[in-house]
Amino acid sequence: MCDQHETTPSSPPTRGLGRRTLIRGAGGLLVAGGAATATAQSAFAATSQNGWPAGTSSQVPLSSLAVGAATFPSGVRTGDVYTVLRYVAVQFNSTVEALYSPGCWGHNYREISGSTTLSNHSSGTAIDCNAPDHPLGASGTFTSGQVAAIRTILNRCNGVVRWGGDYSGRKDEMHFEINVPPGDSRLPALAASLGGGGGGTPPPSSWSVVRKGDSGYRVSAVQHLLRQRGYSLSADGIFGSGTESTVKSFQSSRGLTADGIVGTNTWNALIVTVQQGSQGEAVYGVQKCLTGKGFSTTADGIFGSGTDSKVRSFQSSRSLVVDGIVGSDTWQALTA
Repeated sequence: MCDQHETTPSSPPTRGLGRRTLIRGAGGLLVAGGAATATAQSAFAATSQNGWPAGTSSQVPLSSLAVGAATFPSGVRTGDVYTVLRYVAVQFNSTVEALYSPGCWGHNYREISGSTTLSNHSSGTAIDCNAPDHPLGASGTFTSGQVAAIRTILNRCNGVVRWGGDYSGRKDEMHFEINVPPGDSRLPALAASLGGGGGGTPPPSSWSVVRKGDSGYRVSAVQHLLRQRGYSLSADGIFGSGTESTVKSFQSSRGLTADGIVGTNTWNALIVTVQQGSQGEAVYGVQKCLTGKGFSTTADGIFGSGTDSKVRSFQSSRSLVVDGIVGSDTWQALTA
């Protein structure tokens, strides 16, 4: 972890005075630089390293953040910050490596290790991804392919997000943070381009349940994803005993409860991220789901420009990140 994160909000840190901090003194006075000034203010005022107002979870407006199999205690700052950091987390989960819990972190009111400056976690403007695998101070914890995927995410964010792997000093490869101050026009512009624009509303939080006796495009998606995983079965859209048996085999292979029911854990293990240029069974599943949702798409197993356009239209209609990439959130919405 970045530095001893806690799973519950911490108390305000004991800190020395600095230009970013005013600490309430005795008799209702604010003490700053040795001078006491009468004031009607009753709140502790501080900013994190990137200039955003910081505080405990009761002082910073936060939205819960959950992506894939991970949750980020205690969430991140609402609005455009949420939209952008959620995009980073979604893309990390889809293109870098699957997120898991515990091991991902959001808001935490604390100082940077070895400093009296408040961490950007203190303002809800930073996240850590799979911290145990990418410990503070370690370098080279990602493969070259993973770093390339991270660069793609950062390039899309147009300088609004900084990665701890790019720090000039101690590396922090788990860490991503907002790199612009409040009021910088690049943040709302990026959020709007990602399909946000300040709402910060999380997507649906549960997967549909598919089981024996069901039929339709959700079942087709399950069958095509199983075929993508190397299992032999007919993708006929009917959840019969054959499909149930294959689901149980897949669940056993992943250490899941082998009940033959496709719920949240099985979906998360089963889905495959696809995008323009992809081909195969998972693409068939996406195309059939799009048609089932009213976005008529030719089911040819080829993710070309036509499928990309339909995916983007679908994502926009569901207030998802509009990037044409079918990862966890888009799969979840397609099979809802």
